[in-house]
This record gives sequence, C-alpha cells and structure tokens, in this order.
Amino acid sequence: MGFDVTEKFLQVRLKDKKPNVSFVLGNIKNGLLFEMDEFDCAYIRKGPTSAYPYLKKVIKSGGKIIGLHPGDETNKELPLLFPNLFDSSIGTPILNLINHRINISKFSHSKIEAINSTEYIHSPLDVLKLRCFGQHPSIYETLKEKNLYEVSKIFEQNATKDGLPITFSCYIVRATV
Repeated sequence: MGFDVTEKFLQVRLKDKKPNVSFVLGNIKNGLLFEMDEFDCAYIRKGPTSAYPYLKKVIKSGGKIIGLHPGDETNKELPLLFPNLFDSSIGTPILNLINHRINISKFSHSKIEAINSTEYIHSPLDVLKLRCFGQHPSIYETLKEKNLYEVSKIFEQNATKDGLPITFSCYIVRATV
C-alpha cells in the first residue's frame, strides 16, 4: 500500500504497479485512512516525520517501521562555496524533529542512525538545478542567467576529476511498535 500527498507521484507509480499493490492519495495532516493494526510494517521515504504517531495506530504491535529522512549534513559545503545561492543551517533541526516525533510516538524500541557519504555534482548547471529543485522552471532560468558565470568559476576552482564533492547525509529510523 502506497500513500502520498502528491497525485503526480502516485500517477507515476500506477504505470508500473504490480497487481498486489495499491496507492492512496492523502495528507498526513488529515491522519491515515487505515484501520487499527492493519499493517505489519511501514516504510517512510523522505516523508513527513509527523507520520510516526499515526503509524503507531495502524501498525500491529511488534511491527516494524523504517524511515529514511534527509540528514542535517546534506550539502553542507554549498553555502560555504555559494553563499548567495544556498542558506546554511545551524545545529541539527531535522534530527531534533525526528527525535521529538519518535519520543511522542512511544514506540517499544527506536534507533536513529546517521549516514554520511560523499557525492559529486558533475557540472555548474547541476549546482543551479540542485538549488532550484522543486521550484518553477523559470526560477532556474533566471538563476542561470544571473549566476552561471560565477558558479562556473567557483565550481572549476573546487571540483576534482569526479566533480564537486559534497556531503550526502541521511537519517535511518528503525522503530518497533
């Protein structure tokens, strides 16, 4: 059973769906539309941490929850290299929020693991695409027009043969209801 707030994402999934898979469009702000103890497990991928308290109701006792969330360290180099394009964050706001949601959910067991690795941005245009992710295409075009020269200079000064190294970070949540 897949659950998402974005109809477009569900449309993509429906194209290749298996016969034993179904999808529900909904918003966690309205709760989960499932029965108590309906599922044995749940997987959250980049989804809202606000789902954890609701999952405790729809996952059977002893059931497992795995969550994958963006980490606070992701792209930490970009505000240093491109301060006019990227904002830096202070502290661990994502981890703090996950911890809060896990604590109020009162799972029988939970663990949060932080994973960091190095990824590479392959071109100055990719820097701008990353900055504009999820925004209207016109924003990308405007930033490209205004910033590509400067971004290219900084990129070339800091890139390796593999590209511009940046940190990829995520939190893996493992919980038992």
